[in-house]
Amino acid sequence: MRRLLFACAALSLTGCLDPGDPVLGVRDEDPPSVESTEPAANGEVAANGTLRITFSELMDERSLRPGIAVFLDRDEVPLRITVPPTPDFERDVERGDVPYTVSVNAESGSFRANSTYTLVLRTLLTDYEGNPLPEARILFRTGL
Repeated sequence: MRRLLFACAALSLTGCLDPGDPVLGVRDEDPPSVESTEPAANGEVAANGTLRITFSELMDERSLRPGIAVFLDRDEVPLRITVPPTPDFERDVERGDVPYTVSVNAESGSFRANSTYTLVLRTLLTDYEGNPLPEARILFRTGL
């Protein structure tokens, strides 16, 4: 009886280790990147407009607020950051990295008209695996 139980246990464990079935997924070690910004570098946005940043993959939402900054000269502008709903991981993991777009507005409702700003994406920005985004600086102007 003992041998039968041992044989059944051994057979049930071997089914979990079929070739081609990974036990654990491969850890993502590639840093995220910025696919695009609206406006693009040196572009223009309406004073009451919205900045859009598209990352190459899903970002850790906890890193967005400290990682995104906008400066007018040396003064940091208070921001309101809007994130999309978190996608279904099981569905999206099959497709690989999915672009992730974040919207940014001045907390006051508008940027100062006819001014030059710097959007700074700090290395504090990370994807869900903790890989940091290389720092980026994008200049943009506001219209009237």
